[in-house]
Amino acid sequence: MNLFQTESNFDASKITFFFSADGRVDFRKLVKMLVKEFRTKIEMRQVGIRNQAKMCGGVGRCGRELCCSAFMTKFEPVSIRMAKKQGLSLNPTKISGVCGRLMCCLTF
Repeated sequence: MNLFQTESNFDASKITFFFSADGRVDFRKLVKMLVKEFRTKIEMRQVGIRNQAKMCGGVGRCGRELCCSAFMTKFEPVSIRMAKKQGLSLNPTKISGVCGRLMCCLTF
């Protein structure tokens, strides 16, 4: 489980924790501990690795803001075939984005 962001209401009536994980996570005990500590409503949201990159932002290999955080609203499937058509290297480390998946910009 990789906790990467929290949000709180202005009146602190609810705290939302955003995390990513490889599989499903059972966090009922953790929520009970957090409720006891913060004395407020706790919400845990699991998001995908691409959504994590979108929420955190950053700079891609090209030196520009990440496509997913700058303008993309929907994640289209990305395949190696797209890199082949563009004549790019098929080395996964060269065509992978910050999130570790194939770069979203290969769809353009």
